[in-house]
Amino acid sequence: MKTFITEKKQQKLKNSLPKYLKSKKKTLVQRYGEEKTDKIIAVAQQVYPEIVSALPAFKTPMYDALISVAGKMGALKKGMRAAGIPTEEFVRFNIEETRASAKKVPFVVKKLGGKIYLSSLMRRYLNGVAKSVSANGWPTKLINGTKNDDYAMSIETRDCQMVAFWESIGEGDTRPYCTFFDFTSAELLGIGLRQVSTIDSGVCKYCFYKNGHVEWPDPIQQIFKN
Repeated sequence: MKTFITEKKQQKLKNSLPKYLKSKKKTLVQRYGEEKTDKIIAVAQQVYPEIVSALPAFKTPMYDALISVAGKMGALKKGMRAAGIPTEEFVRFNIEETRASAKKVPFVVKKLGGKIYLSSLMRRYLNGVAKSVSANGWPTKLINGTKNDDYAMSIETRDCQMVAFWESIGEGDTRPYCTFFDFTSAELLGIGLRQVSTIDSGVCKYCFYKNGHVEWPDPIQQIFKN
């Protein structure tokens, strides 16, 4: 049975929204102007309490943190929609924001982060995370690459709860793009990532590489071509 975050955690997240919106305001004004930005922020503040109440709890710090970030993005998306800004532009905005932040991180730090993420020690931890989140409603499996594989690590998920979350708040049109979370993170860490199957197949499967580049899914590539 799906569980939701506690009232105490809900209040903590509500208190954190102003800081999140403030961090986006300058770029929002530069891109869309002050009038639209004021609209975006006002709507985001209005809808966020209801979004927070719909946040599932996976009882796993990594996934709970991920869904909490998605909650803030959900409020931002609703604000952008109210201001007449389409979903594709919302996706582009968030990717470019992450890239801008990544430029401030020294290359050596990013490289070290990538090595740690794909290290055997971290993979043992991530395997435990996969088992825990699976037990709490998001079936996930970690597969270690062998000498016969071209990847270091693969992750498979079923019944994607990220897609379910976006749908639960009425923003299901993010479905073709919702993996941008994973790909912006891979870019930040300087590791390779390729999605070899999508949610439409019933299994989302990702392959991570110590060397290589991030292969963005076709729907997201189209956003940057337009």
